[in-house]
Amino acid sequence: MVWPRRNIELVASSAAPGIAGVRALLKGIQLDFCEVDPTKEDLSLGLTDRWMEEPFEDTSLSESEKFGPITELVYWPERQEYDLQQEKVLAQGVKQQSVQSLIHNILEDEHILWVSEPAVLIEERPLLGYILNEAGFEATILWPMADEKWQCERKRGLHWVIPESWLTGLMDKSSLGRITGTDKEKASWVVRETRIDFYRAQDGQTFIGHLPRWPELSKEQTAAQTIARCIDLGVSWLDISLALNSIWKNL
Repeated sequence: MVWPRRNIELVASSAAPGIAGVRALLKGIQLDFCEVDPTKEDLSLGLTDRWMEEPFEDTSLSESEKFGPITELVYWPERQEYDLQQEKVLAQGVKQQSVQSLIHNILEDEHILWVSEPAVLIEERPLLGYILNEAGFEATILWPMADEKWQCERKRGLHWVIPESWLTGLMDKSSLGRITGTDKEKASWVVRETRIDFYRAQDGQTFIGHLPRWPELSKEQTAAQTIARCIDLGVSWLDISLALNSIWKNL
């Protein structure tokens, strides 16, 4: 038996908070999906037979109908607009799940690094993800860009770097994945006149290295906290120093 290709229909208002991040996440992990705004058009769950019958170039078909037979319906919390479609969904055997369930399943086994905002950004990416990737950790970064679009840079490492604000009001982020970096911080720092000294809590405070003062003083504390977090995650001081060398040169 040949199972149909997984095609997701995402039913949500285009203005739903967090939907841009969901789109980027699905694209980043290469899941095929189309979108239906229940406030603007009818669901396309009845499209399977029509999709097989109509030629692809038929301009009368909606974008979701050109997409192909739907195998899975993912819905936003507000379901009133399409509750009447439930019998049709069940009759066609289309799998249903909430967007919360979908996100939970995707991130269930991942190591999540939540980043508070405003974050220090390097090339529109959070400093935490930048250092991890420069150090060879191959962290996946899910982050909003300057144009309000989101980017999911999927890599093969264990960690996902995600903004804390993404799922506000949608679901409890503490229920997602393997939350990393919640233990007591072991690294600390002291800002000197011309440098920042970093220490590890090992047999007292053990000095491990220093960096120049951060070029943008308003972001210095956030940057130092991020660097200390990298130390706690196991990034070596040499890798941190090498990753940050270019920052002072560029700024």
